[in-house]
Amino acid sequence: MNLPPQFVLDSTLGIGVIYKLNAPELITTDAPHHFIVVAIDGTDNYLVLCTTQRDKKIEYLTKRGYDLNTLAYVSPNNDNGLTSDTYINCNDYHTITRDSLLQKIGENQLTLTGRLSQVEYSNVRNSINLSRVNDLPTSILIHPTETK
Repeated sequence: MNLPPQFVLDSTLGIGVIYKLNAPELITTDAPHHFIVVAIDGTDNYLVLCTTQRDKKIEYLTKRGYDLNTLAYVSPNNDNGLTSDTYINCNDYHTITRDSLLQKIGENQLTLTGRLSQVEYSNVRNSINLSRVNDLPTSILIHPTETK
């Protein structure tokens, strides 16, 4: 049974949500990757990319002189739906509109993986805040279970 894209997005989109997304317009591959929604501002959604390639990310960060603590770690569990040790380069983020997410749902290019706990999200946010190049304002980096 195919649910309407609007219903799917309305019932899943939120800060801390993890989607598996085919997004060659965001990253240079056609292979689907996991993305975490770290902030929402109006119709713009801010996502960070997940990877299992820890050593390559450490090499990347080191070459650029970035703080290695900007590489966040998320352990797989039933709630987040991840199946491998996952790393997030918190120096980068991707912006995708609500309409683009709706289109991806309609084209079966987006699936819900899971959700980060408040603790997991806080670890990612802390790594974002350590970055000297990530310009997401702290005021929009709030997990749904936290008060503003």
